[in-house]
Amino acid sequence: MKLILTHENADFDAVAAQLAAYKLEPTAIPVLPRRLNYNVRDFLHLYGSALPHMTVRDLPRGPVDSVTVVDTQSVLTVRGMRPNTPAHIIDHHPLSEPLRPHQTYSGEPVGATTTLLVELIREAGVTLTPIEATLLTLGIYEDTGSLLYGTTTARDIAAAAWLVAKGADLDVVRRFLQHPLNEEQRELYDRLLQNTSVVDVHGHAVAIAAVGLEGNIDQISTVAHKLRELLEPAALFMLVQMGSRVQLVARSTVDEIDVGRIAEQLGGGGHSRAAAALIEDGDLSATRRKLEALLEDLVEPAVKVADLMSTGVVRTVPADMSVREISQEMRRSGHEGYPVVQDGALVGLLTRQAVDKAMAHRLGHLPVSQIMESGRVFVQPSDSIGYLQEQMMRSGWGQIPVVDADGNLIGIVTRTDLIKRWGQPDNGISRRKEIVRRLEAALSPGLLHLVRVVSQQAQEMNLGLYCVGGFVRDLLLARPNTDIDLVVEGDAIALVRQLVERYGGAMRKHAQFGTATWLLDAKVAASFGGGGDWPDTLDFVTARTEFYENPTALPTVEQSSIKLDLHRRDFTINTLAIRLAPEPFGQLLDFWGGERDLRAGQIRVLHSLSFVDDPTRILRAARFEQRFGFRIEERTLGLIEKALPLLDRVSGPRLRHELELILAEARPELVLRRLQDLGVLARLQPDLAADDWLFAAFEALRQARQTPPWTLREMTNTRDGWELAQFVVLCCRLKVEDAERIGRRLQVKRRTLDEVADGIKTYRMRLPALAEWQKPSTVVRLLGGLSDVGLVVAWAIAPTYPARTQIVRYVTEWKAVRQTLTGHDLRALGVPPGPEYGRLLRRLRDARLDGEVQTPEDERALALQLLAEFKEGNHDAQE
Repeated sequence: MKLILTHENADFDAVAAQLAAYKLEPTAIPVLPRRLNYNVRDFLHLYGSALPHMTVRDLPRGPVDSVTVVDTQSVLTVRGMRPNTPAHIIDHHPLSEPLRPHQTYSGEPVGATTTLLVELIREAGVTLTPIEATLLTLGIYEDTGSLLYGTTTARDIAAAAWLVAKGADLDVVRRFLQHPLNEEQRELYDRLLQNTSVVDVHGHAVAIAAVGLEGNIDQISTVAHKLRELLEPAALFMLVQMGSRVQLVARSTVDEIDVGRIAEQLGGGGHSRAAAALIEDGDLSATRRKLEALLEDLVEPAVKVADLMSTGVVRTVPADMSVREISQEMRRSGHEGYPVVQDGALVGLLTRQAVDKAMAHRLGHLPVSQIMESGRVFVQPSDSIGYLQEQMMRSGWGQIPVVDADGNLIGIVTRTDLIKRWGQPDNGISRRKEIVRRLEAALSPGLLHLVRVVSQQAQEMNLGLYCVGGFVRDLLLARPNTDIDLVVEGDAIALVRQLVERYGGAMRKHAQFGTATWLLDAKVAASFGGGGDWPDTLDFVTARTEFYENPTALPTVEQSSIKLDLHRRDFTINTLAIRLAPEPFGQLLDFWGGERDLRAGQIRVLHSLSFVDDPTRILRAARFEQRFGFRIEERTLGLIEKALPLLDRVSGPRLRHELELILAEARPELVLRRLQDLGVLARLQPDLAADDWLFAAFEALRQARQTPPWTLREMTNTRDGWELAQFVVLCCRLKVEDAERIGRRLQVKRRTLDEVADGIKTYRMRLPALAEWQKPSTVVRLLGGLSDVGLVVAWAIAPTYPARTQIVRYVTEWKAVRQTLTGHDLRALGVPPGPEYGRLLRRLRDARLDGEVQTPEDERALALQLLAEFKEGNHDAQE
């Protein structure tokens, strides 16, 4: 026979999952454990006769062929089972230990095990009675806190909704989930309440209740539920000593406190919001001390204002500034509001809405003090998110200034910051450790040591230091990239100056842009004990923001915060940063949903004017999309379409730079085809095409680079030559005048134009002639004068085997062939100096190439014959 088992102290999810497994396999027997929760027991007393569950005592005798184990990973043993009875485990928690040979597992991270099985029931079209639907709903509701726990998923909600449609009675659900305490539980509740202390653990209010009992009490988890409802802590840990055992029941309401992980350390388990453990031969005081130590190690710090605020340069407005002046500043900067100060003190907040309204009523002459929201509403970096929310709700302000302990304005935190935090990935201790592990794997030991040294120096100088952009993006994508971009919130030049003074090297700075480069030399290597597996330089940039005075123009740059620095970037996937200083080292900053877009595989701009500010981002969007195999999301596609005409106003060098970056990609033809689909190529030149011909030609260029058909001296170890070859291939099917036009538009070098002109001639004249076998002398005349780039292009776009073969033979054999006679020899033979020298020498070389002459004597004889013909021709001309 086949059984369906679950854990002792079974709750509704356990018993409901048994029912669901039975509905999927009616020949199996759901066996109730010996101990049930009170509310489950009472439900079965009323409705058990309509359900298939059986007790161990009523189980028929006989061997057990296999078991299904639900809502637990510990297999209970019942009569008829063998040590190796096949067992299939179904649970909504990940496996906690390796499976044994006779065990299998299925499960996914949802709020309740019952959800997984209800989905299968729905898919199989299994019918349910109203009582069965109600029990299944109880299973989902109990384990998800009536769908309110953070571990609840959309799948749990969908399953519960389907069960309600199938007749589940929510009044019954409510009655059994809000079960009243019995007399013993009420007494325990009162004692626990008197022995509860609330402690601060990394910014969280954690309630710990501990009592000792002489006897045993069942269902203490119900008491824990009531305590949590009364105290409303971030987490509750209830310890009850009963004889030689200590029972732990834990509940959490925040993601940062995973009670399941903590219970595991005490021999128990559960999930992040509800868990339990039974400590055999335990001592209440010792267990509490161990619990408190575990809390310090495993609880993630609470999110504080410091984690959301924008720091760095805080823009303020003097109270006597005119509305007209600040209106112009808001249009220029795009800011939605400013703190207002008077005599150095915060006196209010000015919003764009108030400014726009005043300007609409022609009140631009008024001082901002007359239209601002007055008050001294502020928070400090250490304040909790809850306190920030209270301040926002009480004041109605969408932007709250942040001040330090001395009252100095140091930052701003906005309603948008709170909104953007929703749905963000975990960024606590475990996540930071993961980021650090990724850094250790991605960077060489020397470079990682340098990063830590720089971080420590920034920490000592009270500066913010961050890895940003492409390095962080590729780190999360597990793609190789050691090109670290370091952004300093403060003075980058001052930081590098201190590094040079302390460790050596030199500094190259650009004060106008707030950038500095640390030049690393042997002295720096000696400071770190030798080695040298790091780059020659490290670049530092001061955090800045950008304002575009006009569309397509280069931006105006001003010093700013890391948040605003990231906001000026092109796409969300490039706005990620890793905090290096101040602590905590390794914290991922994701203000704009970059990691979410990485996981979704999409390219998304930050705001609707992104392509208006910089239309070259259109080319970058296609480049990143094809490099990573992502897709440009729909809204961004719409913005690209609207911004296409602005490409006509972008300077040639900027367009050329983007095209060079595209040609440096591993598969540039993919990007070019995407640009063709987007209409970009047509704006550059209507006849440019990224078709099958171009794909084949680019593939041939890659083949030539990996396995050169001949020694490519001009192009060895250089990327520029190959990118030039690709550009020639892209343009060689154009008309000469069109190629000249696109060359002028991109402001390319004269050499590039010459190579393109040669490429056009190759495509239109040389290759058609070489499509059939030609004499070697003809091939030399066709290909003579082409550079390595021109020859590689010719080989790559050659349409036939004869053409490619003849190009290779030209380079490897025929190009070096020379006649043995020289101009001196011709003079000795009586040929007067003049243009005839060149014609005769070329004719002699052609004869040697084509096999008409083999030796110097043959060549001399042919020269005499040609000379005679020349003299005879001259004589006839004179007559």
